[in-house]
Amino acid sequence: MKFTVILEPEEGGGYSVHCPVLPGCVSQGDNRQEALTNIVEAIEGILSVREKHGMPVPDETPELVANEIRECLEARKEEGLPLTIETEEVEIAGKVAV
Repeated sequence: MKFTVILEPEEGGGYSVHCPVLPGCVSQGDNRQEALTNIVEAIEGILSVREKHGMPVPDETPELVANEIRECLEARKEEGLPLTIETEEVEIAGKVAV
């Protein structure tokens, strides 16, 4: 199972990262790889809870990801930050009910 995540460089270094299809699924890391490792753990945790409660995995759509990218860039502009973000597809191993 694959999910798109959005990485945002932080002013003081490191990255914040979140998964648009799973609201509230956020993490951070001192570097890009650490942020990606941490968001995979966060996604796995949320999926585990969703599975436990019989909740399906939401569908990730291009529109959802594009809207989230737009919102991130608008927020960065308002905060006076560089309009630089990255997207990455992460793969989650294991069985999760869909």
